[in-house]
Amino acid sequence: MSGRLLDRIREFSQSRPSRAALCFRKEQVTYGQLWDRVCRSAGKLSEAGVRPGECAAYSALSRPSSVIVYLAIQYIGGIAVHIDKNAAPSRALAVCEEAGASVFLTDMKMNGTAVPDHVHLLSLKQLTAEGHGPETERPEEDGETDLPAAETGDEDIAELIFTSGTTGRPKGVMLSCRAVMSITEHTRTGIGIRPDDAVLIPLPLHHSYGLRVLRAVLAAGATAVLQNGFAFAGDIEKNLDRWNCTGFAAVPASMELLREQMKDRFYEIMGRFRYIEIGAGALTQEQRKRLSARLPETALYNTWGSSETGGAVFTDVHEAVRKENTVTTIGKPLPDIEVRIADEHGAILAHTDEEHPGRMQLRGAMLMSGYWNRPDLTAETLRDGWLMTGDMVWRDGDGFLYMLGRADDLINVGGEKVSPVEIENIASEYPYLRECACIGVKEETKGLGQVPVLYLAVRRGYTEEGLVSFLSDRLERLKMPAAYRVVEAIPRNRMQKIDRRAIRTLWESEQAAGETKPERT
Repeated sequence: MSGRLLDRIREFSQSRPSRAALCFRKEQVTYGQLWDRVCRSAGKLSEAGVRPGECAAYSALSRPSSVIVYLAIQYIGGIAVHIDKNAAPSRALAVCEEAGASVFLTDMKMNGTAVPDHVHLLSLKQLTAEGHGPETERPEEDGETDLPAAETGDEDIAELIFTSGTTGRPKGVMLSCRAVMSITEHTRTGIGIRPDDAVLIPLPLHHSYGLRVLRAVLAAGATAVLQNGFAFAGDIEKNLDRWNCTGFAAVPASMELLREQMKDRFYEIMGRFRYIEIGAGALTQEQRKRLSARLPETALYNTWGSSETGGAVFTDVHEAVRKENTVTTIGKPLPDIEVRIADEHGAILAHTDEEHPGRMQLRGAMLMSGYWNRPDLTAETLRDGWLMTGDMVWRDGDGFLYMLGRADDLINVGGEKVSPVEIENIASEYPYLRECACIGVKEETKGLGQVPVLYLAVRRGYTEEGLVSFLSDRLERLKMPAAYRVVEAIPRNRMQKIDRRAIRTLWESEQAAGETKPERT
């Protein structure tokens, strides 16, 4: 266990046992209590037949019980399989089946869904029940379990993070013990999480972003304040008041949702945090400028990462806004992460710029070991120790990286590659838009191949003529949208990222219904 997260927790259980480790609503679990409950839960898992190297799935609720089970699986040397708490029973069991999990720790109702014979259902609540009052009332002999913690090697698989797609075969990212600790340290040091921090985490804990923040907080000996999503702004303020939160982890769309709910009090409330990390998506140019101006005393970070890498590229938003021409950067990789850029044939590019981007590749201890039972996909994605991504980027002379979007999302306008992210960034500064998303669609009359189409959620005062005038002063002609579509809200996925696939489906449905086809004038 040397150097692992469990080592840290055990150390804190001895050096600062009364420090809060996990908080949820009015519940508090100290580091002393956390270690005790992890040990006892590990003993129960072992008694249930879970063995080192076996997959154990659990419902990743935003509650201490789920965190305890996650750590207990690590204690016995199992492979933790994180299941979306909102997954339908059939979807959850499909992931269990794909992983070959021997046990599924959950309290979800199966609603008649057939459970595979090899999957043993256990109650998460019962397994993690305290069985004692406050820590000071526990008998001394009720400390650690007699079960010793499993010895695991750096390359042993510790976790499986499955993609959240609703169709097709689930894709499981395998993270080794070394990768998990590398990802944890990147977030802890990249953000600067302190032992005296209390970090509010309203993120789903089956997702790589929420998981890495949780791990980093515990590795720092700080307090993780769990919250069940962003739906109610009042919960943010209640947790701020109750637990004196100093850090906050969010996604761009949720920041906008909170701004609408909190109205005039948004910046006052957000300004109470020492820092805010925004991941799982890039802030727009307008968001960065506004947040930096209105939250000058709060450190702001926008993080690029993936399930395969964890958080790897960090942006200090205040710095990006202050420096000339860097407002849209995704930042620089941390010192022990290597990034290189290649063309479509795999040749490494010595020089890139906005007009000559390439595909980003990364190397470092944080990389996944591969995809579970997918050797062909693993060989395609991991080559000679480098992770091949589909993200199109370029790097300036100071080493700052800039994201143009996924290679498949770039719009081929008459042979010129147009970034939908660039169009969205510029359009986001138009004051009468709440949000927008750009896709490329076929153009059949002028031989351009594709043209941009912009989907919009608007504010009162919006006119298409006003937006066209605004964009025409800021965009080259080939980048101007050929059509504009006003919608109630931009389609987003579970992590509130723009769902371009859903937007393309929406466009296709409109065309099938007889909408006018786009034409560049």
